[in-house]
Amino acid sequence: MKRGPEKILLILNPASGFISKDIAVSLILKKLRRHFSSVSLVNTNSPLQAGEVTRQGLKHFDIFTAFGGDGTVNSVAASLINTNKILGILPGGSGNGLARNLKIPLSWLRALHTLISGQDVFIDAGKINNNFFLNVAGMGLDGLISKKFNLESKTRGILPYFYFALKGYLEMPQFKVRVTTATSEFEEDIMLLALANFRQYGAKAVIAPHASPYDRLLDLCILKRSKLIQSSLNIQRLFTGNIHKYPFYKTLKFDRVHIRSLNGPIPFHFDGEYGGNELIDYDINVIPAAIKVRVPAFKK
Repeated sequence: MKRGPEKILLILNPASGFISKDIAVSLILKKLRRHFSSVSLVNTNSPLQAGEVTRQGLKHFDIFTAFGGDGTVNSVAASLINTNKILGILPGGSGNGLARNLKIPLSWLRALHTLISGQDVFIDAGKINNNFFLNVAGMGLDGLISKKFNLESKTRGILPYFYFALKGYLEMPQFKVRVTTATSEFEEDIMLLALANFRQYGAKAVIAPHASPYDRLLDLCILKRSKLIQSSLNIQRLFTGNIHKYPFYKTLKFDRVHIRSLNGPIPFHFDGEYGGNELIDYDINVIPAAIKVRVPAFKK
């Protein structure tokens, strides 16, 4: 599609994922400079820095492209909420949850084509207390896994994640929560509670089969607590795409919800990033059409 001149900033996290980004960057810059009026690159060493770089560039660029994992994408995206600037994604992590959900090719080489010739769509975002998320936030076991993975893991990838999932389950205290929406209130012993804008976490683990980033709502999904063997089977069913058919699963759609932990502070994550300060009370709401994202062009 024909566009006016665009200025693009590539925000790189060299430490994420498995690929050597040094090999990729020169090719990426060469190709982008054929199609954009201005191309700049910034190397970052943390998601926090990626967010700061994005905020500093708001007056100077039209497209902010995150080349890294889900943490880098989240930090760049959070700085673009309600700005009318465009989020671009070159997948470079191990989970690549948002890229998968948006059908962006997982190969950065093929994802370049989306940056150049894709189309722009507005998607919803979520907010959990003061943290924005585009994909999935949550608490309970997945919050605990995120905590251990971010603070203890020396390597990235799926295998360390599964290791910390088992470790987290074995060390998991009781998680009981009270959920309050505009129309209902209930208490539940949970293994995990997910707040989903899209269907999957990443790596094809589908937690919310009916979630949509265009419906102005989020999906609250609960996996109920059970014994180890049953819990292991339940988690495996995330990869079947039909977890909603099982009795241990509970879901509802909402635009605003309050969650209170009844067993003290509970760990949480947003787009896979450990939330840090563990709290008892969480307020979650949707932000409709919060951010513009470049995605593959729709087939006519």
